[in-house]
Amino acid sequence: MMSLCILPFSSCEDFLDAFPGDKVTDENFWKSAADADKILVDIYAATLPKDIFWEECMSDNAYMAWEWWGGQQQFANGTYDTYGEVPANKWSGCYASIRKCWFLLEGLEKITFEVPEEKNRIMGETYFLLAYNYYTLTSLFGDVPLVTKRLSIEESKALTRTPKEQVVTYAIDKLKEAASLLQGMTQEHGRVTADACQALMARIYLYNGNYADVLEAIKPLEGKYALYTAGETPYEDLFSGAAEDNCEIILSIVCEPKIGNVVTGHSANGAMLLKGMSNNDPYNGISPTGSLVDAYPMADGRLIHENGSTYNPSKPYESRDPRLYQSIVYPTAQLKYLDLTTNSIQRCLYDPEDPTTIPVQQYDAPEPSRTGYMWNKYVDYSVYAMNEIWDCTNDIIVFRYGEILLMKAEALLQTQGAGAKDQVCDLIDQLRDRCKGGLVHRENYNSEDELMALVKNERRIELANEGLRFFDLVRWRDAEKKAVTDGVGLSGELYGAFMRLDGVGKDDRTVLVDGVPRRYVETRTFDPAKHYLLPVPQKERDLAKGLTQNPNW
Repeated sequence: MMSLCILPFSSCEDFLDAFPGDKVTDENFWKSAADADKILVDIYAATLPKDIFWEECMSDNAYMAWEWWGGQQQFANGTYDTYGEVPANKWSGCYASIRKCWFLLEGLEKITFEVPEEKNRIMGETYFLLAYNYYTLTSLFGDVPLVTKRLSIEESKALTRTPKEQVVTYAIDKLKEAASLLQGMTQEHGRVTADACQALMARIYLYNGNYADVLEAIKPLEGKYALYTAGETPYEDLFSGAAEDNCEIILSIVCEPKIGNVVTGHSANGAMLLKGMSNNDPYNGISPTGSLVDAYPMADGRLIHENGSTYNPSKPYESRDPRLYQSIVYPTAQLKYLDLTTNSIQRCLYDPEDPTTIPVQQYDAPEPSRTGYMWNKYVDYSVYAMNEIWDCTNDIIVFRYGEILLMKAEALLQTQGAGAKDQVCDLIDQLRDRCKGGLVHRENYNSEDELMALVKNERRIELANEGLRFFDLVRWRDAEKKAVTDGVGLSGELYGAFMRLDGVGKDDRTVLVDGVPRRYVETRTFDPAKHYLLPVPQKERDLAKGLTQNPNW
């Protein structure tokens, strides 16, 4: 993989600065399709989101324990500013990728292709990646500069912000071109296809409230993909590495064991595992929240506060939707761990309040789970990844058919109102039935508002730890709500697991939820007057004086 320039407004003029001038020039680099593919591989790596677990920490679904790691803790609790790591990294990362896209697209014109379709393939994939960067930028910042060529340093410094609607239209147009170029091509696993273009179009339409367009965009995917249902735990298997490249996957990031010193996997185990359950030393930095656990239905399909629910807040993990058990490790559950003596995966009790369980996981240890929970979803329990915890080999899913069904449910509801009740419930029942969960109790959902609350909740739990939750909170304007009282949101006290208070941690601070103590994590603040849009990083405004700032920053 080649090293490319990563700062869009830096002194690095272009890609060629990464190479000795007497060996590679802009004129002699472009010889064949293989040269272009080398650049394309780098753009894939820079654009597609291997950091979805960190992005989940920007929401009410997860907590980042370490203030020094990525800036997500400050982002979620509202203490970041115009110099914050999250805005800076998102802006510079996307524009670095956009610059690489234009470097490649302009370079393609210098290559004579023996097979014309090869040029179409590379152009189509690059247009998708270009659009993906603009989808990320507009979703986070609103108005952003629209760059349609490789810029000089002076041109970069003269950039101004383009209205969001214009940038979104440009991204959609590029996706339509990409889909046309890639139509009918057989792509290897992990490559962008025409179907991936349709999925990204649908997501962009959804995020911008164009619900009729969502329904049109997903039509080519219906009947072509299906929910994965094989085995006893098909939902868990989607993310564990046990079921890759199956009927549900539209696009994923292929992760493999490292080659020499080149790491091709991701770092979920290193970020999410508890202490004392693997080789090496996991950072135990990312953990699920209590409000996410509370969002999972009961085994009979009712939400915990729904009419007729049998939920007992003092026994919160009993008789719940199977996706809870397949997604989250909770106190009193069985924990998989690496037995270093036999180099094999074994099971033991996880209970941070129990003094007989693994000492470094107990609440009075230096670095326990801050919420009391651990992610199971996306953990790679292979012996390889439990030893090489920073090189997990389970693929990361970018688009899957489960998300398409949820897009359709929301779009139908928004275009047809409560008249779409049966269709919406049928779609949600497909997701629940896949994992043998309880179906929707339709008698409790009759108004459009009730159905929308159901769709929102189903989207939250089905797509948990897939990096989409913050974007949903923003577009629904739910980020300003309080998790303790509203069940969602980025304001007020963040809480974790139910605390029995009968052992280790009995003196720890708690929050009363449904009348029982839950583990206190932190207090968050979300200002609706400013936090629905990220600030344009001050560093970029210092370099490009024409860049305006978002309101109240």
